[in-house]
Amino acid sequence: MAIKNILVPYDFSDCATDALRVAAKIARLTGACIDIVHVYEQKTDFHVENRKLRDEIEARLDVVPELPFLQGIELKKFMLRQMTLTEMFKNERLAQMDLVVMGSHGAKGLKGVVGSNTQKIVRQAPMPVLVIKHRVEDFQVNDLVYASNFTEEDVAKFDAFLELVRLFDPKVHLLKVNTPKNFERSEDSLKSFDAFLQRHELRKFTTTIYNDLSIEEGILNFARSIDADLIAMATHGRTGFFHVVNGSLTEDIVNHTTFPVLSVKL
Repeated sequence: MAIKNILVPYDFSDCATDALRVAAKIARLTGACIDIVHVYEQKTDFHVENRKLRDEIEARLDVVPELPFLQGIELKKFMLRQMTLTEMFKNERLAQMDLVVMGSHGAKGLKGVVGSNTQKIVRQAPMPVLVIKHRVEDFQVNDLVYASNFTEEDVAKFDAFLELVRLFDPKVHLLKVNTPKNFERSEDSLKSFDAFLQRHELRKFTTTIYNDLSIEEGILNFARSIDADLIAMATHGRTGFFHVVNGSLTEDIVNHTTFPVLSVKL
């Protein structure tokens, strides 16, 4: 599916601007429109104060298109009041976005709108979510890690990433992490790789069975070993990326890595 509309939740932080810069690069490559969305809650029922708050936000949003990296890109600006960030997909237009690009400084970072809610968006968004962890002047993807259990569901969901794969033409590193608690025979893993490659004809790829103490450590250690530009994964919503994982691997990966993370909900 072509990327025509990109959603960037924006709270005026450096973290959100880092995401907007990456969204701008993708928009230039695809001709997409960027929807900048600021979510806020009214502090009081007093009408004059509410009007003042809206005016201040509007004034700040009005200067965003003046950022040098946004020149020539089609932009739309939204303010959503009395709504949490995770509720924004109730908006009919925003629910139809093709991609969300968000900033996050991890668990110890920003406590504002962007950052603390990033993991919730990763689990709930109906479209792929690209999480950016630091400033990237010119976003490129030469090496992409697709970490997966390679179930039929995971294999099919890779379709959601194909547009970005075509855009950057990276080497795709197919990764299956083996742990003491989640062990699979190499023969079975190789069969699942074959099933994936029969469905998705990749031009440049590697296949790796990686042994580590946890799935999270395995993904991050492998990504570091090849100096990856992006980690891509399919998330099973509130049960984490893999059914076998207790808790949410989504939050762990997004919080503990400096790599950009691309995810899509199964």
